[in-house]
Amino acid sequence: MAHLIFVSAWGGVVLGETVLELAPGGEDAERMIARVHFWIDMLVELPLIVAVVGTGAALAARVWPPSPLLWAKLAAGLVAAAANLYCVGAVVLRTRAPDAQSRRRWTQRVRLSALAIPFAAAAAGLGLAYFRR
Repeated sequence: MAHLIFVSAWGGVVLGETVLELAPGGEDAERMIARVHFWIDMLVELPLIVAVVGTGAALAARVWPPSPLLWAKLAAGLVAAAANLYCVGAVVLRTRAPDAQSRRRWTQRVRLSALAIPFAAAAAGLGLAYFRR
């Protein structure tokens, strides 16, 4: 149950950050978004990723060796976590960007991490299917 709670919270944070990242605005808004996203990542998202991976590992250890379905879920979840960690790195480097042009380049990299959304959705779907068994 703890894993489900952490995954749900992580998904909610990612949705909130998506809204933040897609908000319109000029250079002042971009700086504010970069700062807010940085603090969300440091104080909320990173601890949630650690909790999700930790509880996921504990659950996987209980049913080792995993079934093919569980392997697929684990792989999809790890891709989502890795992409989110990439995003955190880009968010940190964006806050250190010396100018607006550099900040915009890092913003593109932050948004690139959205390519992991299908993997996160697959992991969630497979996890819920596995949970119902």
